[in-house]
Amino acid sequence: MKTLYEFSIFAAFVMSTCLTVFSIINMYNILKFHRKDIVSYAEVKRPSSIVVVLAGLGTILFFIEFLFYIALVFAGKLEIFNSYIPTLNFPGMIYVKSLGLAFTVFGYFLFIWSVVARGQYATSWGMSKNHVLVTWGPYRYVRHPSYTAYFLMFLGFSLTWLNLVAFLPLLAIPGYVKITVVEEELLIRRFGEEYRRYQRRTGKFFPKI
Repeated sequence: MKTLYEFSIFAAFVMSTCLTVFSIINMYNILKFHRKDIVSYAEVKRPSSIVVVLAGLGTILFFIEFLFYIALVFAGKLEIFNSYIPTLNFPGMIYVKSLGLAFTVFGYFLFIWSVVARGQYATSWGMSKNHVLVTWGPYRYVRHPSYTAYFLMFLGFSLTWLNLVAFLPLLAIPGYVKITVVEEELLIRRFGEEYRRYQRRTGKFFPKI
């Protein structure tokens, strides 16, 4: 039990660091590259509102739970909360939790790397005519590293906590998968054969072997 308690303290510190760096990088990127004068170049039918809501709510829920977990640990209330909400408990779960924390950290790293690599060239429903297809950094290995990062963060957090509420953000994954279908239609319309070649040589969420 002492080992699990020490792990939760360590995990909370690591998660706090990840969240802080994540917030700083995102805020910097928004302030540096946010522009109101972008003229839409290519348009496709946007994903249904249900899909967007599913992805959005799952992501918001993830960050709320992430902060809540950190607060519970530092307040010494994690075990009290776990006594009210079913929590998975099995031999060797410390190894599962450690794997979950590793997934979480790598997910944050991958997301931050994606933000830094793409800079002002993030895919959006309105892209300027000088928009460039990003194929460097993590985009060299997967076409949607930011979404892969979210998947790793959602799964990693659920395995780190192993409380049933921590698995709820996983509901956002189908929404993001559907969104990528529409985004790729937009990118094909914008970049044509250049993007099709990129699709053939690069995996969608995981690197091609």
